[in-house]
Amino acid sequence: LARNLDDSLPKDEEEFERYKDNLLRALSAFNVKEPYGHAIYYSSLTMQPRNFVYSNQQMVAALKETSLPELVDYVKTLWASGKGEALLQGNINKKEALDIVASIDKTAFKTITPEQYPKRLKALPLPTRGSDRAVTRLSISEPNPSNKNAASQITLQCLQTSEKAHVLIEIISAIIEEPLFNELRTKQQLGYIVSSGVKGVDQSRFLAAIVQSNVAPAEKLTSSMLKFLDSVRDKLILPLNSVDIELYVKGLVDKRLEPDKQLAVEVTRNWSEIATGRFQFDRLQAEVAALLDISKDDILEFWDELYNSDSSRMLVTEIVPRTGQASSKEPALSGNDKNLGIDDIDNLRAAGESSLA
Repeated sequence: LARNLDDSLPKDEEEFERYKDNLLRALSAFNVKEPYGHAIYYSSLTMQPRNFVYSNQQMVAALKETSLPELVDYVKTLWASGKGEALLQGNINKKEALDIVASIDKTAFKTITPEQYPKRLKALPLPTRGSDRAVTRLSISEPNPSNKNAASQITLQCLQTSEKAHVLIEIISAIIEEPLFNELRTKQQLGYIVSSGVKGVDQSRFLAAIVQSNVAPAEKLTSSMLKFLDSVRDKLILPLNSVDIELYVKGLVDKRLEPDKQLAVEVTRNWSEIATGRFQFDRLQAEVAALLDISKDDILEFWDELYNSDSSRMLVTEIVPRTGQASSKEPALSGNDKNLGIDDIDNLRAAGESSLA
């Protein structure tokens, strides 16, 4: 592929336009995703640097302006130089693996020095709540005018990178998952999609709770989730006894100690360590050790820092439909410090990048 990439290029403008049209169709399909998908997307976008992830709107605009001559010129520079990383795992010895990598180096591109390496992905910090306990809210109009569902996601960000912090946020997720569903879906019947879970950007972790509804506006979904989160400490964590905590810990330990059923699973996990620059190939074992040392006080202290402190990093992302029972006032394209619109995302990401500089 490296040697004959030119042979893979479109032969003429007509073929190029077909490829371009297919990509535009795929990018345009973003607009007809469900509102909860849009909430997840925009929340994730705020935590990633601008030069690592471009918005769907930016990608569409760039693709429309791209020409075949530009593609041809780009291909000429694609393998000129760069940083290569490889993982070879399985029925292969060290010499064979190094020989394969060496052949790729000679065929593909000229390597660069470590000083020239591009920066790795680093999670952007979300705004803190501050002493006034105000929540940063990002409100966006649902791009599909025919979709009558509202959605809201609350993101709680943990920038700590220790194994203990990573397993504590998973324990919190396990504690709130079922009660959140029972309260908002079963009792209040706010929406047919109610879920929560932990995800990661770089070495950070964030806990997200999301609700989608065709009967309640986004503001109602947000206030109900915040009310639930306000009760977590007293209603869900303080009543825990040692047996409860052991059960949560056991579930997470068993998941980590379960043998990989396919080589691809292990390879994917190891590649993640390489791609992120962490290189902690014993992460599962380290997290098991951290889990076995967790106490109730650890859980309380972590929750207070994650949610109840002035330094808590939180973002509410609301998707507002244009019609239907769940519709409300159309969000402004731009707002203020704590109430943001879609046009404020770039500035929010820029502020996060400045804090990392």
